Amino acid sequence: MKNIFSDQGNYSLENLPLLTFLEKSKIPWAVKSVESRFAFVNEPAKDFLRIPNRFDFEGRLDEDFPTPWSEMAEEYRAHDRKAECSPDGAEIITTSYFTRHAVLEPWYCHKFPIFDAENQVTGTLFYAKKVNFISIYDFFDNLKPSVISLNPPVDIFTERELEIIFYAIQKVSAKEIAVKLNISHRTIENRLFTIYNKIEVNSINGLIEYCHTVGLNNYVPKKLIREGVNFCW
Repeated sequence: MKNIFSDQGNYSLENLPLLTFLEKSKIPWAVKSVESRFAFVNEPAKDFLRIPNRFDFEGRLDEDFPTPWSEMAEEYRAHDRKAECSPDGAEIITTSYFTRHAVLEPWYCHKFPIFDAENQVTGTLFYAKKVNFISIYDFFDNLKPSVISLNPPVDIFTERELEIIFYAIQKVSAKEIAVKLNISHRTIENRLFTIYNKIEVNSINGLIEYCHTVGLNNYVPKKLIREGVNFCW
């Protein structure tokens, strides 16, 4: 088994606790280095990622894999870096032609940082779980290969404002948002006004443009999907 190569030196997978558990788990698990190179993939993960049986994955980057999801390598690397910066890791929903059946479907992926004895980050550990059902405003109606973030890319908005933004940029009316969030129509309008002021725009089109610029167009508030997805939170 190869080492994970990092700026801090070589980190052997033999030192990773619970490696035997990961190998025997029926859930897809994988380990990547701080350079985003794959170091470990269990059998369920090989099936999930559609890794060819004779393909040598160790030391490979996302873009090196002969699979459809490799086209989103840049987004996955960003997810790696986000996970490395937080003890709680980072979460996304990624959509591609996963599993040996090559079905276009969304999967939930949670990555966690791996620390060495000196408390330095040496890589990331992640697992994946199929999204069985989502009830939020037809978000996956037009399913296409994508990476959906469950961690906001900016920190200037409150949790409630992020929920309103999620619906607003899909052109959901203020009255409809009020019903979905169980608050008054006037409150939604006031919150939208506050949101516009924070980013110095004066219309929904300005908000949409801002969200595309910072990446909020690919963000889904976790609170909106917890009741609709069979996750292990």
